[in-house]
Amino acid sequence: MNYLIFQPVVAFGFASPWLLMGLLAAGIPILIHLLHKRKFIETDWAAMKFLLMATKKYSRRFRIEQLLVLLVRCLILLLLAIAFSRPYWSVQGSLLESAGPVHRIIVIDSSFSMRWIEDEQPLFESARELALSLVSQSNPGDAFQLIQISDSSQQALISRPSRQQTFVLDEITRMQTTEEYGNVSQALQTALEFLDQSQELAQKEVIVISDFQAQSWSPSQTDQESARILSLIEAISKKSTLILKDIGLTDEANLAITDFSSKSVFASLNQPIRLEVTLHNFGVMNQENVNLQLFVDGKLVNQKTVDLTANADTQTEFTHQFTRVGDHRLEVRLAEDRLPLDNHRWKIMPVKKDINVLLINGRQSGKSMGRATDYLELALSPSLKEHPWQGIIKPHVINEGELANTELSLYDAVVICDVALFTANERDLLKRYVKRGGGLIISLGEQVNAENYNQTLFQPNVGLLPLKLLNRRGDAKKQAKYFEFDPLKYQHPAIELFKGNPDAGLETTHLYEYFQAEILPDPNTRLILNYDTNDPAIVESTLGRGKIILITTSLDRQWGTWAIWPSFPPMMNEFVLYAATGKWGARETLVGQPLEVVMLDNQLPLSPRMITPNQEEFPLRSVLDQNAETRTISFSQTFLSGIYELDWGTSTTEKTLYAVNVTPLESDLRHIGPQFIPPQYFRTQASTQNILTELSEDQTSQVGLSECLLFIVLALIVVEQLLLWRFPIGAFSFLAVLLLSCLSLFLLQ
Repeated sequence: MNYLIFQPVVAFGFASPWLLMGLLAAGIPILIHLLHKRKFIETDWAAMKFLLMATKKYSRRFRIEQLLVLLVRCLILLLLAIAFSRPYWSVQGSLLESAGPVHRIIVIDSSFSMRWIEDEQPLFESARELALSLVSQSNPGDAFQLIQISDSSQQALISRPSRQQTFVLDEITRMQTTEEYGNVSQALQTALEFLDQSQELAQKEVIVISDFQAQSWSPSQTDQESARILSLIEAISKKSTLILKDIGLTDEANLAITDFSSKSVFASLNQPIRLEVTLHNFGVMNQENVNLQLFVDGKLVNQKTVDLTANADTQTEFTHQFTRVGDHRLEVRLAEDRLPLDNHRWKIMPVKKDINVLLINGRQSGKSMGRATDYLELALSPSLKEHPWQGIIKPHVINEGELANTELSLYDAVVICDVALFTANERDLLKRYVKRGGGLIISLGEQVNAENYNQTLFQPNVGLLPLKLLNRRGDAKKQAKYFEFDPLKYQHPAIELFKGNPDAGLETTHLYEYFQAEILPDPNTRLILNYDTNDPAIVESTLGRGKIILITTSLDRQWGTWAIWPSFPPMMNEFVLYAATGKWGARETLVGQPLEVVMLDNQLPLSPRMITPNQEEFPLRSVLDQNAETRTISFSQTFLSGIYELDWGTSTTEKTLYAVNVTPLESDLRHIGPQFIPPQYFRTQASTQNILTELSEDQTSQVGLSECLLFIVLALIVVEQLLLWRFPIGAFSFLAVLLLSCLSLFLLQ
């Protein structure tokens, strides 16, 4: 037997409560009545008794007629003000089905975790089918808006409420999963803003279809983002019926490559390089003998089996030797599972034959090894007649007076050795070089004029380094006291190779004199080495795209024995290679993040274009970067993971390659629990056939009253005229309108 159950009213409210100020208009008829009320002056005369008897007979009836007309006029204004404020009943399971249209905002998760394959189809397909069914089964007049949970891709797919069902179905059908992280807070904020549209539709619903992956819905990186998601959910639920449809799966294992890197930004020709790979087992079971492959330029060159511990990172590495100069495509690959997107990771490795280094000598000498650059040149290029130097670093020495006429862009790094003075023009030349990605190393010595350095090179906001040179410390001539390096626990990557290698002699180097320096506050500056006196020895800073290294002592034998110590050659090679890395810039980024390209002067006339992994081509335009004093290209359409090719448009210029990878955050398929989002917002996973039935049973609907009130106002206007014409007919009409109004409001509940 079927029972008809009436659910009581949950709430009564107004969609535009500020229009209730119009209720004050109801006092206008009363005010007019009072202003026009007659004032009588009593005067006794002979016929008064007869008039009083006649007046008393009809005065009570006349007063009742006036009060009823006044009441009707006040009701007309009162009901008009209430109707304009758009009142509504909030009911739970109405007695009669509401025929009013619904404003539905559908939010579909399109982040890459929705690519998880369940029952031979991705979760996203289930979400799309659910949304299509919801729109297909909707009533005529329902308005829809569509939002996708993505990151850099457009989230608002239907930004204005649409009542065209075919258009909405087409938009949902065209939706595709992205390879992006799911920015939940941004999508919910968009939905909250959409609720303020279509004010004429009092009944509103927000339906979110997602796998409710924990990293997206409850980010572990920041509590502030999690709190913002909860506050948005609460705000949406106050303005609408919020329905969360969970199509995700709990406790699903997933293997992913979370990092593919190398300590070196570039590789040397015919020299082995180590490639480090980090894998993560997002599961509760250990995985043994997992096959991992390395591809170089599309060819399988190495593979190994790896055992992956449950719920933990596993590090491994490959070693490869490149035999061709230029950019190389690297890919590490796991066997595909039910989320194949994170089983690949790409990297670009530029291979160099030569690193050209310019050494600027600040001290002339006719003696053997007497110049300021002699020991450094020998350390970088230890050539012998019998064995010419075959290394990657190629030093070239000039005197300090030749700096202004030298084309610095031909060199990967510049090293300044004991130069006495700098002009403002030379400083600007070096600044422009560093900002464009060049590496600069400045070493001090006997010739250095500290006052000139402070005013020219180290001037705040104008110079090269946020630093101030102070007095010299020690006496290299007397050599009464020596100083040693403090490696600061070998935290800097340029000196990491000395860690655990005491025979290299880094900590036993004897220095007799150096410049004290004061490092000004700057987030781009950090220490590489200290002296045992706690004074800065070697300082690194960044400027634009390049790196600067300051060495507060000399690179020869005048101020110490470092130039002939075992630690000197490897450290100078590491410093030069480290400083030179800025010239190549970042070659890897994540999906959705832009690729930044610095154009050289000889590339400005070219017409470059970017070729994406799906072979789509985008013509590029450069813009002037005032800070770096050069022209740059920013390409933001990195919506796919894989290799991007920058084609310069000439047959003689080799393509520049870039790698774009997915974020590992979406690889963690852990499900959020009810402790984060209140469970009353969730609906059990239902088939697409009964979604509207499920929603209508549980949702709170809003029934608008404005139309009903306007009909009552129209009836009262007619009643007023009837009261003025024939009071009995008008009074009967007023009672009928009152009865019908009460009945209609009761039925609307």
